[in-house]
Amino acid sequence: MQLNQLKIKVQHPLFFDVVNIMNCKKNIFFTLFLAFASPLAVHGKTNSAIGIYEDTYVMQTATNQINQAVYDEAYDNKVDGLNNSEVKFQFSLSAPLHGKGRHALMLSYTQLSLWQLGNTQASSPFRETNYKPQIFMMHQGNWFAFNNIEYGYRHQSNGGEINITRSWDRAFITLERVNERVTYGIQWWHVLKDSENPDISDFIPPYELSFGYNGSLLSWKVKGAYNFETDKGQAELGASIPLNQFLDIYAQVFTGYGESLIDYNYDQTRLGIGLKLIPAAIR
Repeated sequence: MQLNQLKIKVQHPLFFDVVNIMNCKKNIFFTLFLAFASPLAVHGKTNSAIGIYEDTYVMQTATNQINQAVYDEAYDNKVDGLNNSEVKFQFSLSAPLHGKGRHALMLSYTQLSLWQLGNTQASSPFRETNYKPQIFMMHQGNWFAFNNIEYGYRHQSNGGEINITRSWDRAFITLERVNERVTYGIQWWHVLKDSENPDISDFIPPYELSFGYNGSLLSWKVKGAYNFETDKGQAELGASIPLNQFLDIYAQVFTGYGESLIDYNYDQTRLGIGLKLIPAAIR
């Protein structure tokens, strides 16, 4: 079924008319331009300036099996077929709100989107967008094996309509070594509210481990978690080679549950290649 035919039956932000599609694409390219071209984005994790918080990248991806069933169930099989290939991009920035020296109250914002750019039959919809603002304390210095400690509040949601809405709120604490050749970290969280998806903790464990290396010719990072009670978890490996002072050619593989909120209880494997913004601190 074509997009313009489906609009009459289903009113949902997944489906755009031509004007909204063009405006949305312009907004996305403008956002990507800001993320990749802004001189503010050269800092790594820091509590003294605006900087990159989580990985910031754009890439073309392919998954072994798209989560078509969640949309078919929500909209009575009226959704056009989704492609297994889509664009995945994430941008993430943090900024200090108050504080001096090594300690600061911080605000961060991370957005992850999955865009069916090549799916012209369905008018190239955005399948999923996750919004993740945080307010937290950041302490930077040297504490045993770590140089970055964070704790605070995190909200994450996909802004979807009632049939596919997903959200949860968490209190978290992070211990890391950042902005160096060898990086590692551990993060724990406690779920404060998950009324729209009460079983999410069965699929996404309440912690995450990470380890990485920033080399002159090759950089890589692996992160993941596993719930031994439910036998479910996730793992992600990213690797990159330098393209210029601020950009790397980036490849990523994800496997498991919870790549995005709409897929929190869906097991899949995704491969992607694209560009990643690199802080000057690790060059």
